[in-house]
Amino acid sequence: MPSARRLFTIGIVILAVAVVLLFIVSPYALESTFSNSLKQAQKQINLSTYLLAPNQNISISISQGKLLIYNSSNPLKVLINGQSVSQAGSNNIWVAASTTNGTITIANNYTVPIRIGYAIVGIVLWPSYLSIFLSIILGIVGVVIIAYGTIISIRNKSKLMK
Repeated sequence: MPSARRLFTIGIVILAVAVVLLFIVSPYALESTFSNSLKQAQKQINLSTYLLAPNQNISISISQGKLLIYNSSNPLKVLINGQSVSQAGSNNIWVAASTTNGTITIANNYTVPIRIGYAIVGIVLWPSYLSIFLSIILGIVGVVIIAYGTIISIRNKSKLMK
């Protein structure tokens, strides 16, 4: 039977691995896949540029869970199935996420022509999800081992007192 001290040590090490997975590996995996998607998008954007006249638009088919990434000096009006979509951006790169299948419309709502390039990309989330799932499992296992070590320690102390 393993000693209580050894079980505590094993439990703490497993908990430490779970914390590293949750707070270091998972965000890194997410950042890495997002970065790869942006690189892929940049290649597509460079291949397809358009000059949108004022009040002109482009309609693109998009599926759920995909991102529209476009470059423009100003944020353009983006609609999915006629509904306005929130977007974020910096350095002339703008991102809008699709939560449904349908048609995405990019409209030039300015009074001057605007040159844009766009790409539709997906983000692979399973590496991040996998590390979160493993960290939860390892965290539970670590707590169980520490609890078992505590029970053994209490039993050993009660045997010594008799």
